[in-house]
Amino acid sequence: MAITFSIDQAALSLVLDNEGNRVLGTAFSFIRPNWVVTAKHVAFVDGLPRRQLLISAFKRPSIRASVLFAHPQVDLAVLSVESDLCPRPLFPAHHSLSGGSGLICAGYAPSKSAPGDPAVLYFNEISSFTTEIRDRGVLSEEMIVFDAPFSEGGHSGGPIFGVGGGVVGAIIQNFYLGSLLRARGTSLAPIVSHLTFA
Repeated sequence: MAITFSIDQAALSLVLDNEGNRVLGTAFSFIRPNWVVTAKHVAFVDGLPRRQLLISAFKRPSIRASVLFAHPQVDLAVLSVESDLCPRPLFPAHHSLSGGSGLICAGYAPSKSAPGDPAVLYFNEISSFTTEIRDRGVLSEEMIVFDAPFSEGGHSGGPIFGVGGGVVGAIIQNFYLGSLLRARGTSLAPIVSHLTFA
């Protein structure tokens, strides 16, 4: 059974440097219309938040963003944008609800984007995945690990979707297992409780 869903295209975006001439990673509108989630390493440099980031969403001018919250242990950050980005932001889900239908991820692929052309987000099917737990003392971080021959550095911060379009995680890392390129995503649970009470 294939996984299908529809989302507002404005819910997915690119994170750009403050000049708007370099894509740093992928982000997605989450819980509130003016919040976007990305990987912390996209929004930070040398341990400090990048200044005057830009968010570029589907068919709209780039808008300024700043770091609202960064998890101290997990590679996740929440950015606040100057105006509402998406009237229907994405919502959290859990990979266990996907059953045997797999997952879908989205992210920016630099090698598929020609200079001078608008950057494009690519969707890829995740037919199988495993989970692992990283014990971080007071926190257990749940990871989603999958084969990702398509994944590139621009996928960092991109959403991993489950059934119904709920976001089950965000891509935070590419790595090789032998000659096989794999990706690792982290659950959004560590930031959801913080955001729902913000």
